[in-house]
Amino acid sequence: MFYASGDPHVGHAYTLIIADLIKRYFNLIGREAFLLTGTDEHGEKILNKALEEELSPQELVNRNSLKFQSLWKELELKGDYFIRTTDEGHKRFALGLFNSLLEKGKIYTSSWSGYKCISCETNYSEKYFNQSPVCELGHPLEKRSEDTYFLKVSEEIDWLSRHYESSEIVLPSHHLNSLKSGFFSSLEDLSITRKSLSWGIQLPNSDFAIYVWFEALSGYFSNPEVRKKWSPNSDTKIIQVIGKEIFRFHSIYLPVILKSLELKTPDKLLVHGWLLQNDRKISKSEMKTNPVLSLREILDVCNLESLKWYCLFLNWTDDHSFAEELIKQFYNKTVVNLFGNLINRLKGIMKKSDLVTGTLESDFSNKAFNEEWEKGTQLLEFLEADLDNLKIQEVVSKTIQLLEQANYLLEVSEPWKLSREDLIYRELSVFLYRQLVLSSYLLSPIFSSSRWLEIKEALSISNRPDTIDCEFLTNLIAFQGVKLPKTVNLFEKYDLSS
Repeated sequence: MFYASGDPHVGHAYTLIIADLIKRYFNLIGREAFLLTGTDEHGEKILNKALEEELSPQELVNRNSLKFQSLWKELELKGDYFIRTTDEGHKRFALGLFNSLLEKGKIYTSSWSGYKCISCETNYSEKYFNQSPVCELGHPLEKRSEDTYFLKVSEEIDWLSRHYESSEIVLPSHHLNSLKSGFFSSLEDLSITRKSLSWGIQLPNSDFAIYVWFEALSGYFSNPEVRKKWSPNSDTKIIQVIGKEIFRFHSIYLPVILKSLELKTPDKLLVHGWLLQNDRKISKSEMKTNPVLSLREILDVCNLESLKWYCLFLNWTDDHSFAEELIKQFYNKTVVNLFGNLINRLKGIMKKSDLVTGTLESDFSNKAFNEEWEKGTQLLEFLEADLDNLKIQEVVSKTIQLLEQANYLLEVSEPWKLSREDLIYRELSVFLYRQLVLSSYLLSPIFSSSRWLEIKEALSISNRPDTIDCEFLTNLIAFQGVKLPKTVNLFEKYDLSS
């Protein structure tokens, strides 16, 4: 869920690319997956932004929400549902949720005094302000005091502690330490209304509007069909992908709300780091002082494929500098020079056999070929378990290692010195072909649909399914004596000379 106060940027794309890759990798092994995202469209920051642009708040969020929906198309996302928190259905659900928790005694009225970050729509205590006059992202804080409704959160600390006994829920697990040592030690009830806020979901016959970080979280399940996936009886695995700046809301307040509704909590919470420019987080609020290319401008100079590869190979747990040059360098090295070039090299050495791969009646006699082939089969063996644990980057990294080692074994085999009748020549062609087909499938979720078709055609597997099933390995081994088309350059290399 993205805040609709401004234009989408590459930081939003980063989150969406990760989520989309997770879906595509589950699709690869034949699993159904449902991708939900949307826009969070209420709050004081949006109201102020609308006044600044001389628009109504609704006009502002209508415009910006369309930009986020266009982002889906720009990134070729396989999205299934886009939620807007100004949708009438969502507003009705949020009001119903508030009233339900009020009736259950989970909500009470009192007064609140502290400091607010308007940019983040987040409250901070007097204790926090005494240590820092700015929020966790560096934005200024304003002194506020008002009557409010509170959600009882502090009484759930024991339940939350038990809930997070499993270190497998939050990835990376080091965020659990900050949760337990930081947030839990100072956990307070959450103010969930704002008084005299004109741009929010208004409580009937009241001066109060529901706080954006209460009602927006319910956007994940306000749609009745989507809510079925959150049922305790559902076998749907819930995975949330978020930036680390909103970890507190998703790790504490969302589970408490879900527990109150007797809904299941997320199975996995993947928390990624920030993309940085000039050592500062790329964000809407930083655009004036730390401008970055728009996503459209980035895609004009770097193709989508290279952006996806770059986002995939970043260590999601850390912060990373974002630069056009880095994207291009990585794409040239990994996709063009390694993967694409290895396909061409295979076809180059197979000219002696009229571009037909060899045949084998048993295992490779070459020990190195056997060892590398076994590494590939092990990748397949553990693929489903690795994906369940969101080890996508590990799978891709090991796949790249397969390609690097295949390239090395090609070099040391010196096929240009061999004849087509030599056993090592036949085995090399079979080995390289198998590794390339296997690797192509394991990397296919990163490529566009059109690129994947080109890769399949280049390897003469156009008529084969797009998924990896239990018969995949058997079929690959049996697929011998394959006639390949002539060499084509699948990937265009970036010119880095300028």
